[in-house]
Amino acid sequence: MSYSNRALRDMQAALKEMSRQLETLRASMIVLNSFGDNIGGLCERKRLITAALEKCKDQTILKWLRENAESDAFSELVEMFNFLKRHIDEEEKKNHDDSVDITLVAHGAIRDTMIPACCLLPLDSIVDVVLYTPWNCNITADVTYGIATGRLKLHHRVFYCGTKKQLKFPGEKYRALNVSNSLKKPEMRECCPVPDGKHQPSNLPDQWNSLKRAGGQMIPNIIIGFLTPDDGVWKSYKSFSEKHGAPGRNRIVIPFVLPAERGRCVPLSVIMLALSLVLLSSRFKATVHLAACLGHISAEYKMDTLKDQYSSTADNTGMKTSPDMFFHT
Repeated sequence: MSYSNRALRDMQAALKEMSRQLETLRASMIVLNSFGDNIGGLCERKRLITAALEKCKDQTILKWLRENAESDAFSELVEMFNFLKRHIDEEEKKNHDDSVDITLVAHGAIRDTMIPACCLLPLDSIVDVVLYTPWNCNITADVTYGIATGRLKLHHRVFYCGTKKQLKFPGEKYRALNVSNSLKKPEMRECCPVPDGKHQPSNLPDQWNSLKRAGGQMIPNIIIGFLTPDDGVWKSYKSFSEKHGAPGRNRIVIPFVLPAERGRCVPLSVIMLALSLVLLSSRFKATVHLAACLGHISAEYKMDTLKDQYSSTADNTGMKTSPDMFFHT
């Protein structure tokens, strides 16, 4: 009887040890799987960059790719490639010609680091990248619609102070005394120290900012922020499309609506590399139009650095369209 009890205890101990080892093995498999995902992502990233290096012909771009291929900035390359490929695969099923216009709709800003403009056209599958505002300027949803449809012309652009105005009531000082002063008109108080006239850019070119034409000129790094499904910019764009008509044939609109955490952003240079690789495997060649703000995100940004590249505006400047754009076809 004592032998049987001892054997039972030994069996229970062995089962307990086996259970512990299985749990350790399960945990190890989870870790290995996560490493596998990372390794798979790194391999795919390396494959994409290798393909770009093989196809690229411009020495400036090749140098930039080699210097930045292992940087954190390129960590989003695979996800951007997969995201854009889903869109382009769907558009290939439609009755587009082989030459198309692609509008990228997103939030945007510029950083104080610079990059050669040609690096946003890394492969021949992208014909040009066109920017519509001066540097340090934000846009409204009607501009986004005008870019996407091709309706926006140079004479439609209207520059204004984008800072919200505050109402200052002369009667405020009487409220503590419970005295009504409702008959007095409110005064407008500007939050922006820049006079309205200074928001009009000087020496504004009579053409859009073509990065193909800019070539090796240095431009700010453009950062792209993602939209949410209920984002005001995207909702307004869809409202304009319903009211005034959607973009026509050969015009592709890609909204950067991704299930991403708030505040996440990707350099436009990485997005353009991903898009150029996607287009290589499609029948399309594309002119890319950026519908995003180009305000700076650094309080110490020196706009003098951009005096030789297109144009720039004072802080808090916005660009909207004149009403007649909606009647232009």
